[in-house]
Amino acid sequence: MKTSAVLVSSLLLTAALAATSPASARSSAVKTTPAAPAPAPAPAPAPNAKEKEAAKEGKIEGVTIARANGGFLGLSILNGGFKLAFYDAKKKPAPINVASATARWATPGKKKVEFAPLNPTDDGKALYSPKFVSPPRTFSVILVLLNAAGEVVENYTIDFRE
Repeated sequence: MKTSAVLVSSLLLTAALAATSPASARSSAVKTTPAAPAPAPAPAPAPNAKEKEAAKEGKIEGVTIARANGGFLGLSILNGGFKLAFYDAKKKPAPINVASATARWATPGKKKVEFAPLNPTDDGKALYSPKFVSPPRTFSVILVLLNAAGEVVENYTIDFRE
């Protein structure tokens, strides 16, 4: 008889606990069924090598100068002289669209202002001046772009640091 008394009290306790729990908890405990997993999104088609190359931005050599037309200029030192390279909006090399340029700067520790004309290179991809730029190469450069008639097209003042 002691076994049946223990069994009856356990059943009564379980019934009492079930009666005091919220109805939503009881109903969710009874009705739980695993939901079907959502279908995985279709993978995006992999771009081919040409599309990857076209989407990748290029790297500008030297000091980057943003132009009003959306392109860029890159001012650097090549073989001791200034080189001015032209880039499109995606920072890819672009053909030069001016006839020449001039650069003016004052080398620290010297009193005179240096001047260098930049002319198109043989390959037509940049403007270059063979005039040697003395170190230390930390100064402001006034860069003036000229058209074929010698008129000023654009001008920039750049803090050059090499």
